[in-house]
Amino acid sequence: MAFYDKIVVAYDELFPPNAQQLNFVLKLRNESISHSKILDVGCGTGSLAIALARTGALVRAFDYDAQMVAKAEEKRPQALNLAFSQGDMLEVAHTYADVNFDMVVCLGNTLVHMPDLMSVTKVVADVAQRLATGGHFVFQIINYDRIIANQVTSLPTIDTTHFNFVRKYHHQTDGLIGFETILTDKKEGSEIVSRVPLYPLKKRDVVEILQSYFSSFKLYGGFDGSEWTPESFALVVDAVK
Repeated sequence: MAFYDKIVVAYDELFPPNAQQLNFVLKLRNESISHSKILDVGCGTGSLAIALARTGALVRAFDYDAQMVAKAEEKRPQALNLAFSQGDMLEVAHTYADVNFDMVVCLGNTLVHMPDLMSVTKVVADVAQRLATGGHFVFQIINYDRIIANQVTSLPTIDTTHFNFVRKYHHQTDGLIGFETILTDKKEGSEIVSRVPLYPLKKRDVVEILQSYFSSFKLYGGFDGSEWTPESFALVVDAVK
């Protein structure tokens, strides 16, 4: 996506490796995921996939944006059982038809880049199809119940040594949310403005979809394991096939 092409250089500084994300995933597998087969959907520049592979997991990871994948390849330690590729969330069942994964992760508000609820449902159904019995689907999105109820128009600005990243929400008449970003390179003084549509996936829709494809699931307000509430910043899901 052109949006991510523009921020790939700044991505790792804006979104450094998140130990809390990794610990959340490890706990679901009783701290040991050695030899587990894991798929990272929307892997960005690969930080989480690399961390999972370092534990001994067999990791496959993809992102829609080719430049993100290229950056991930630059970072990939050669000794790990890890493969990056460019791919589409809507093609998971077809692309990985010969693999049954023990876990699929989809973090970073990735799932809401689908254009509508039907597309979201297809992604979840395809993931369930590619999971082994007892496998986990872990995904994280922004809590759109809060965004919509409170008509939230911005997310916290990310300010780092070299970059400033402003994030705005525009509530559109078609029901989607326009996600506008302004990336400022402090050294060059340049600005890049981008906008992409997001589908505001709400808790009730998440629950309805999961009930059709998973035997059980839990909803959290963050990777700290806190209980989800309408005012939580995030919605984190652990669904078990």
